[in-house]
Amino acid sequence: MKIDLQATSYKTEKKGDVKRLRKQGKIPAVLYGHKEKTRRIYVEQKEFKKVLDILRQEAITVNLKLDNKKYVCVIKTIQHDPTNDELLHIDFQHIHKKEKIKAAIPIHTVGEAPGIEQGGILDQHLHEVVVRCLPDEMPSHIDVDVSHLELGASIHLKDITLTNVDFELTPETTVITILVPRAVEVAPKVEVEEEVTEEVKEEEVKEEEAKEEAKESEKTKPKGK
Repeated sequence: MKIDLQATSYKTEKKGDVKRLRKQGKIPAVLYGHKEKTRRIYVEQKEFKKVLDILRQEAITVNLKLDNKKYVCVIKTIQHDPTNDELLHIDFQHIHKKEKIKAAIPIHTVGEAPGIEQGGILDQHLHEVVVRCLPDEMPSHIDVDVSHLELGASIHLKDITLTNVDFELTPETTVITILVPRAVEVAPKVEVEEEVTEEVKEEEVKEEEAKEEAKESEKTKPKGK
């Protein structure tokens, strides 16, 4: 998905210029590319927040309008103030149609897994994955169909096919698993059975001892005339 965004060049002439930009609702940024000179720019905070809302759901490229030209870009870095989450700075990378780029692509699940109806739990290990491909072949997101997953089944990156797109992680990397709940513990029942067995053994020993005592008692009795 491509989104248009207006940008403006600027130069820092004196101390405090960057802070003044932020107070005016503008976000300082840089635009750079392969073998290109880095340029200082800014974008309107209000407009960039619209882009950010979409970026949270899917990968996008930005048509950055600057000085009557358009630069197809990806957003490489967004800096926030850790105390109040204010947007501080953005890095835009100018990309070329014949140059492969890397980007983090969101992963969305599609369908209902039979394993969940059987009492399983869907565990999504990856919510996004870094891919490498040409800009025009960059997916906005990746849909993973889970409608065939039974208890204990998994989906790995090798199970996902994307044309002309390479994953940065290994093919064996797990994406989604249907966890099997642990069986109910039966240890207490076993302990009770063991206790009952011990009691039976004790009773048997007592009976044997009583029989032996009775035999000895018979032996010591005087014989009748």
